[in-house]
Amino acid sequence: MTQTWTSLYVQLTDSAVAADALRSLLAERGYQPYDPFPGGTGTPPGQKETVRLFVAPAQDGWVRVLGEVDQSLLPDLSRALKTPVLYAWLDEQDGGMSLYQDGEQQDDPASFASYLRQDVSVEKLQQAFAGKLKVSPVESTEPPVMVVGADALPPELQQFAADQGVDPKKADKLAKRLTDQLFGRLSKQSGASREEQEQARSVLMGGGRDIWNSLQGQRLRAIAEQLKLPANWRLPTLDTVRDAYHVHRLRQSKPRMPLMPGDQESLKAVPDALEYIPVYVGR
Repeated sequence: MTQTWTSLYVQLTDSAVAADALRSLLAERGYQPYDPFPGGTGTPPGQKETVRLFVAPAQDGWVRVLGEVDQSLLPDLSRALKTPVLYAWLDEQDGGMSLYQDGEQQDDPASFASYLRQDVSVEKLQQAFAGKLKVSPVESTEPPVMVVGADALPPELQQFAADQGVDPKKADKLAKRLTDQLFGRLSKQSGASREEQEQARSVLMGGGRDIWNSLQGQRLRAIAEQLKLPANWRLPTLDTVRDAYHVHRLRQSKPRMPLMPGDQESLKAVPDALEYIPVYVGR
């Protein structure tokens, strides 16, 4: 099953500690680091498996890891860091949170007791896990997480772009810009509400409504609201950070190159993108 959103949370004050632990554990599994961003070494040919992560700067005493991590790695990560690792996931069919401590996975809500917000009981957290707590609809300033994948281009068009020598990521960004322009004109004429606009944009981009407003998305948000997670527990998304990091690196290596359409928005979306640590490895 393809994950649409995953994050790890570790109570650390130094994001480099988490990044180094991830790289070390992945190296033990035969992965080699690479740097596909401007000024880097590029993506080595022949890779069959890749792991693409970003480690966010520490916030509120937590370090968040953005991107999909093989869950089999998490017991070892909790041992290597000598602290519990919280794992959250959300896809089109399910969503939830697990805790890895001393190499063991724990899914009982009671195991999260030490992470509860003040005045929140274990019983209330159990209600959240059971999907019995209501949350307000998401009104995100970022593009919604799509139910069917995270990219604007359907898989067959992504493959066609690759076969024609076109960078699928650049083609994806172009598709998003064209969709936003088209949608902007239509929404002005229709007078639709914000929620209706977000749903319509999701449909135009190839998915359903924002997955964070689905039942599984509401359940995960209800769980997170009971815990002392950092303010950035959900946003920015991996794609937003990746795009911003790319533009920042491009400006470093070629400061005189004019910005492409959409680049300024990426810079504004994550102004501290260079403080995120990329963990890109392949084998």
